Amino acid sequence: MKTKYKFILGTLVILLGVVIALWPIIKPPEATPGLLSTLDSQPTTFAPAPPQLSPVAKQPLPATTFNTPESPRKKFAAMGVLEERAIVAEIKKQDLPAIFQAMIDAERVEHDDLKQMHLQTTFSNALMKKKPSPEFMEQMYGFLTNRANSDFERHLLIGALKEAATKESVDLLLRVANTAPEKEIRGAAAALSGVASSSMRPSELSPMLERTWQETSNPTLLRSTATAMSRIGTPSGIELLLSAALATDDRDKARQQAAYYALQEAYQSNAVPPLAARLANQPPTSPEVQLVAPILARITDPSASNAVVGWLQGRSENAAPLIHDYIRQRMLGDPFTSAWATALDPSVPFKNEENRKAIREALDAYRAGRTSR
Repeated sequence: MKTKYKFILGTLVILLGVVIALWPIIKPPEATPGLLSTLDSQPTTFAPAPPQLSPVAKQPLPATTFNTPESPRKKFAAMGVLEERAIVAEIKKQDLPAIFQAMIDAERVEHDDLKQMHLQTTFSNALMKKKPSPEFMEQMYGFLTNRANSDFERHLLIGALKEAATKESVDLLLRVANTAPEKEIRGAAAALSGVASSSMRPSELSPMLERTWQETSNPTLLRSTATAMSRIGTPSGIELLLSAALATDDRDKARQQAAYYALQEAYQSNAVPPLAARLANQPPTSPEVQLVAPILARITDPSASNAVVGWLQGRSENAAPLIHDYIRQRMLGDPFTSAWATALDPSVPFKNEENRKAIREALDAYRAGRTSR
């Protein structure tokens, strides 16, 4: 019996030793006092995500020998011309959304305003050559109407769209001018008078400008579309402006004045036919002559001076005072190379010889420098 008890007691001693030896391994970790209660007492919060400012996904900047991840990025102000051109040339190869993103990131990411100005021109030129997709048009519209984007960036895009002056870019500007929630952005987009001189194909713009002119009551759009139509000179646009400027019902004074002043900027030869048609059978004192004849006298195309001299040939009234004014209008063209000089030929018929005499005297004064050129 004693042997049996000794065996059992020895076994218990051995087991107790094993437990003591393994205790550091199997011992559970002590809980941090108060941690769970602290977590339970704190409400779960989430930091708001920053607003998405750019309408297109971030694009990696093009890798060049002057702008690599391994070397510090130089700003354009510290670069030579060749370095600048190399970077711009690489960006120019990308699609429109990527070029636009590079223009925005030039200031947001690189804080390089000079580079951003270069890329505005690059983006504008790209719009002339690459047709934007409907999706990208929507992205640009969203960018312009999103208050989260800075006014400067939005005006930067508006400037690029105006400089491109394509059918697509002008259509977008008209949309913004009519629907943007902010008055300032609507006004900036509506100032379209310069697109006529910027566009490579201005005649493509005239139909949409004419449609806007007829439909809008926005004073800024009235003035800017009228000026652009006049500078483009499409006969249909000129005729619309003439009808408004010569209206006698006084129902729309703002439209009448916008048309009148815009016509003073007509200079294209294709504007001559509708202008000349307004002179037919009109006396020198008529509103049509008072408006149209000086405009024709300023247009340097020979067809314009032919129209004015042809009208004078058929008038029985003495128009001498007007003739001196008309020849003074020729600031950009030499009247001696036009129909004015031809009118001095006795074989050219005049109903009233006083008008031929007035042309001769006005040309002599012009030659002598007594009139402004």
